[in-house]
Amino acid sequence: MKILKVLLCCATVAALPAHAQKACSKADAAAAEKAIERVVSWQSLNKAYNDYRHCDSGPVEESFTDAILRLMVEWKNVDALAASTTKDGDYKEWLHKHLLSPAAKDDRDSVYSRAKKDCPAKQDAFCAELADVVKKTGGGAGKAKAADPANAPIDFAPMTPLTPSTK
Repeated sequence: MKILKVLLCCATVAALPAHAQKACSKADAAAAEKAIERVVSWQSLNKAYNDYRHCDSGPVEESFTDAILRLMVEWKNVDALAASTTKDGDYKEWLHKHLLSPAAKDDRDSVYSRAKKDCPAKQDAFCAELADVVKKTGGGAGKAKAADPANAPIDFAPMTPLTPSTK
């Protein structure tokens, strides 16, 4: 009988994450968009994340990314961001996901620069991790421009001169 209780308990715990992820209704998505528009601090971003992370796709995902980048570029109260990511690993992963998204590519250099040059006292580990995240995606000083075909040098060696045709 004890084994049955343990198995039932394990099955219930295993099902909790699937149950906790609720669907995003149209009303939720609209409310999420409005809440994200009002994000002006890490605390308000964390609240929007907690209230509407179940809507993090499509236009809401883009709005979350914009809000994150707006705050990252401002680089104010970074201690609060570091504290909240230390407390909540899912929140940290979520932030990193948004920093890695294609919509964040234009601001990654700025985030990298802030993390490297303007890191608050006692937040070296947080800033180093943040810099590593954006550096992986091609942001920061470590990016290789030549990897982009548009920026690659042209190799003229295989070309042969054209000879005039005779008729």
